[in-house]
Amino acid sequence: MRYLLDTHALVWLITHNESRLPVSLCDSMKYYEDEFAVSEMSLIEIIQLQQIGRLEANRPDKVRSVVSDNGISIINVSPGILETFYDLPIPTIGKKKHSDPFDRIIIATALRRGLTLVSHDEKFPWYKSHCRLNLYEV
Repeated sequence: MRYLLDTHALVWLITHNESRLPVSLCDSMKYYEDEFAVSEMSLIEIIQLQQIGRLEANRPDKVRSVVSDNGISIINVSPGILETFYDLPIPTIGKKKHSDPFDRIIIATALRRGLTLVSHDEKFPWYKSHCRLNLYEV
């Protein structure tokens, strides 16, 4: 399988809370059984969370080290991903539009690359049924 980790899944790895991820995924990552990736937008989002004090600060090289040590590749935002991002519908979930650019670029990355998105975000199932997003809900 080929997986794209959502930002919070990467944060769990960085903060040593990987127990929040299913054991089968952690084992697969540990033994390089499947391919794992993150969007560069997740790295940007983590830096922003650190800057506003919502996440303990680790230097960007520490975050990259965790990514590298776990065999996770980084997918840069490409013109194709931006095209998919542009074409994504903006749903109204509850009473709010889901226009979070970090979430939507990550979803576009998964769609464009044919990856299964690993996420705990309660808004993502909408995309699963409307955009054929492969979603592994944790």
